[in-house]
Amino acid sequence: MDHSRLEELKRKGPHPVYLLYGTESFLIEETVRWMKTNWMPADDPFGNMIAFDLEETPVQMVVQEAETLPFFGDRRFIVGHHAHFLTSEKKAAGIQHDADALLKYLEDPLPSSILVLTVYSEQLDKRKKVVKALQKKAFTLSFPPLKGKELTDWVKGRFAAHQVAIDPSALKELVLLVGENLQLLNQECMKLVTYAGRGGTVTRQTVSELVPRTLEHNIFKLTEKMAERKIDQALMVWQDLLFQKEEPIRILALMIRQIRLMLQVKALAKKGMPEKEMAGFLKVHPYPVKLALKNGAKFTEDQLRQFLISAIATDQDIKSGKADKELAVERLLFAIHHSFA
Repeated sequence: MDHSRLEELKRKGPHPVYLLYGTESFLIEETVRWMKTNWMPADDPFGNMIAFDLEETPVQMVVQEAETLPFFGDRRFIVGHHAHFLTSEKKAAGIQHDADALLKYLEDPLPSSILVLTVYSEQLDKRKKVVKALQKKAFTLSFPPLKGKELTDWVKGRFAAHQVAIDPSALKELVLLVGENLQLLNQECMKLVTYAGRGGTVTRQTVSELVPRTLEHNIFKLTEKMAERKIDQALMVWQDLLFQKEEPIRILALMIRQIRLMLQVKALAKKGMPEKEMAGFLKVHPYPVKLALKNGAKFTEDQLRQFLISAIATDQDIKSGKADKELAVERLLFAIHHSFA
């Protein structure tokens, strides 16, 4: 994310038209809330703040609202969510967006209106005339997924904003347990902030006690037990996941991803690439890379390659109806274990 661009948005004050896009929807929504809080009055008895879902409302109606003068106020704040007509994505027929109405408005936007369009998509269709016009005339800001140091810095910032410190080991554990979903990370941060209190410190033990383990973290644990040749403990993790109503196919998909990651980091390590560079190269958080290096070291490259082939074959057998999903995954775990003999 372009942090300087975000700071510019906040520093410069209201612009007639904004285009916020990207897959990090939490940050987009948070930015919209900041704009509303800082640029509009707390109370809105006269309807000067209005939001539309552009999957249900044509953009020309949003433009009509933007062309309307404020009623007993200084400005209007109009948001058009899900402006997917600005991308190349195919949407269900029904809503007909008149892009020309938006193009015409961009030529002479009403100074008393703030029009915000949000697109929860990685890319805009830059071939479209309306997109070119928006990039030229609107204040445009992209929100790609946060990864690596950018993600951990964001998490640290959530604690710092409440005058709470977090130990480095606790920070790693939190991201590992929760993953990269900012909505979930924010919820867990606020829970930990409340527990630690202003001026307090969040430790790794605090995180372990208060933050529930995600499916992905349990897959890390399952892989670790397999690497340690502890089939009984690996099966306990597997049974716990089934008890939690996790789908075997989903568990298997994450196992495949873990095996693939172990293969990738093993190959990169052989080329002499440092651990920190691996995370950036593979576009994953450094901690999963660290675990993949640790667990992958207990297997040969040929073993990992064979595990990956077997896991993919198991996935295909389940999806084609050739094998029972639970039994197939259990057979895979035993096959991996027996390969050490």
